[in-house]
Amino acid sequence: MTSSAFQVGDVVSGYRIEGVLGHGGMGTVYRAANPSLPRSDALKILGAELSRDDTFRARFEREADFAAKLSHPNIVAVYARGQTEGGQLWIAMQYVAGTD
Repeated sequence: MTSSAFQVGDVVSGYRIEGVLGHGGMGTVYRAANPSLPRSDALKILGAELSRDDTFRARFEREADFAAKLSHPNIVAVYARGQTEGGQLWIAMQYVAGTD
């Protein structure tokens, strides 16, 4: 993925995009303003092409489900998951400032 599908200021499922944190093989992670709390969250959005593939959708949903069950100081918390109006899956996670 060479460019982000969403731009700063776009609203995705209630989250306002504040910046791009990184790109990966499955999608893009954004810093986004939480829709109901005064904080930024990390919003991982599955790429549009992969969101149309049932295998990748299932993999992404499993990732969210498994990560949500974990609780450890070295693992970011998963807050929510869902789907954009355009059908892209997303996971909202704890935002940790710094590098990976």
